[in-house]
Parts: sequence; structure tokens; C-alpha cells
Amino acid sequence: MFVHDRLCHGQFDCLRAGSTRRPINRVFRIYQKLRSYSVWHIENLGLRGTLRRAFIAVCKAERPAVLQGETAYTEGKALGLRPGEMVEVKSVEEIMDTLDANRKNRGLLWMTGMRKFCGKRYRVLRNVRNIVLESNGELRKMTDTVILEGVVCDGVEFCGCDRSCFHFWREAWLRRVEQEA
Repeated sequence: MFVHDRLCHGQFDCLRAGSTRRPINRVFRIYQKLRSYSVWHIENLGLRGTLRRAFIAVCKAERPAVLQGETAYTEGKALGLRPGEMVEVKSVEEIMDTLDANRKNRGLLWMTGMRKFCGKRYRVLRNVRNIVLESNGELRKMTDTVILEGVVCDGVEFCGCDRSCFHFWREAWLRRVEQEA
């Protein structure tokens, strides 16, 4: 079994220049996913909440539709943000109300490393309209999504990845604040 020494996002090999993809054992991938979801749930829901959630899922033998909120549908909650505007990242609890059972909002993953930015103010760097998936080169269109100035992944949650990728933020996770004079 060959394993790259630095893994991005808990599942895939880094694709930075000069790296080579190496096969990863199927058991190791399952372990990575289980570890990733366990760590995320414990950090965001606490140990008691995680155990409660697991117990309910096992007893009901069905997967809950959303993490906390009744719906993960946030279309129409767009703020129409523009580059240069100041925003505040909502609290973890408010953001979790917008996530589905896979911790996604309309397909965009809420990553563990994003929680340290909650409750803080940032300037919008730019709107995200198109992205290219590194895994297959597919072009995807996005709406109501922005990049914030100075908000990048530090890689701590992903085994020390040093790519410093921008986090994508749904406008439903932000609130507009007045410009300071």
C-alpha cells in the first residue's frame, strides 16, 4: 500500500505541482471518511450530541434529513454581495441550520476549518460564479457564493496540507454589516 504523506480534504492526494497520485487502500479510504465525519460531528455537535445523533439514527434506521434545521433550502436568501462589502460570518449554530445531513448547503461542503472564522468580520474579495473540479476537470456554475479576503484553509484539519485554498462561503452563512467610516 502506497500512501502519499500529505492528504487533502481527508480523502484525495494533493494535486500540487510535482506530486504523483498513488493508489490508496480501500480500507484506508473508509477509515479516512469515518475519521473525518466523526471528528467533524464531535467538534460541531459535541460528544453528547454526536452519540445522541448516532443512537437516534440506529434506532430509527433512517438518516436524518438535516443536521438541525427543518430545511437546507437556502435559495432566495442571497444578499447580493459585491466585492469590497463588509460581512460577518454567522455563528456555527446559524450555519448548521442551513446544512443537510451531509453537512452541505446546496452541494457546497461546510468544512471543519471554517468554524474558526465564525462571528468575525471580513471584506468580500470576489463572487464565485464558476469553478473547475480538480478531480475530473468539470466546470461547475455557482450562485450566491463568495470568497472573503484573508480567509484561507490553513490545512490543519487535512493532515498539514499546505495549499492555502480559499474557502467558499454561501451568502446564507453571512450577514452584511455597515462599512466603518
